[in-house]
Amino acid sequence: MEARYARQQMLAAVGELGQARLASATYVVGSDGSLASEVEREYIARAGGTEMVAGREPSPAFAHAEAFRHADARDFAAGAWRALSQLKNVLEQAP
Repeated sequence: MEARYARQQMLAAVGELGQARLASATYVVGSDGSLASEVEREYIARAGGTEMVAGREPSPAFAHAEAFRHADARDFAAGAWRALSQLKNVLEQAP
């Protein structure tokens, strides 16, 4: 695995096996060109995800949207939340 991911491999929740899972998983990301979709793609790529397909199904509602006053901040947080949710699901899959 690349040295680029060495710090996250040190996390007990990731390790080498988890990093391999992150790299080999296929992620469904937004395709609407919004800030949320761009943030989602960026977070997944920086975690080591390479296989991303555009999805049309509605994304789960961002439960904390009302906490953000500005639309850009809300979109950014929603994209990060969607990406982190997918990454968490990949890491929690049984080997």
